[in-house]
Amino acid sequence: MAIKKTTIIFSINVHENLNFLIKQLEDIKRNVLVNYIVIINANEHMYNEIINSELLTEETATKLNIVLYPKFVDKIHNHGTLTMGIYLNLEYAVSNYIFEYFVVLSSRNLFYNKLHEGNYKDMPRICDSVFINNLNIHEWHWHLFLQTKLSKHIIENNLLFSKSYEFHEGLTFNYQLSQNIVGYLQSNEDIKIDLFNFKWGVEEFALHTIALNLNGYYYHIGNWTLADDYINIDTLPKDRFVYKTYRR
Repeated sequence: MAIKKTTIIFSINVHENLNFLIKQLEDIKRNVLVNYIVIINANEHMYNEIINSELLTEETATKLNIVLYPKFVDKIHNHGTLTMGIYLNLEYAVSNYIFEYFVVLSSRNLFYNKLHEGNYKDMPRICDSVFINNLNIHEWHWHLFLQTKLSKHIIENNLLFSKSYEFHEGLTFNYQLSQNIVGYLQSNEDIKIDLFNFKWGVEEFALHTIALNLNGYYYHIGNWTLADDYINIDTLPKDRFVYKTYRR
């Protein structure tokens, strides 16, 4: 496959509801006004649904700018396999495209602000970090995250943790940072495999933390909720772009 150029690559892990995926892809088409590609990382069920649908016909795939990751990856809720899906899409993107930004979306994200030539370079840049001595290990999921080999490596080498609880929906890296993250995890196979096998949702801290130690920042365009932010769209930050909703 020849290296292609695009502005933004969106990564989506999907495991159910083909109709909502189509709605999500059409929503991206309406709201992203720069060149983009969507890489879909599916479980076995959705992989078969997609390849037996109209999505991968040349006309539809070109219209919606979609690529299906070539192998299915079965994910488990609150498990490192979600990080695995994101990483495999990131590795695929770095290997096959030259791009400006790589954006992680969940399968529940829709846009409430348009991304266009005038604002896509103004995504919120996150630099908040903290050493272990200043980390409140009794809040959030830190008591679990600190059991990962990544966390142990950070503590042993006096490196930094991500301070902001930004979660993974909307997590964004530029091209250089994407290359650096892939290179880091390819060079630290034990840390990578431990993250992929970890029995909690390490996608909420791992790539953020690696990014801060490699480049000192990452970007974020999302909002997080346990419920549905559709009713809160008018109150969401004006400098972010996607909200979280139910698949319906």
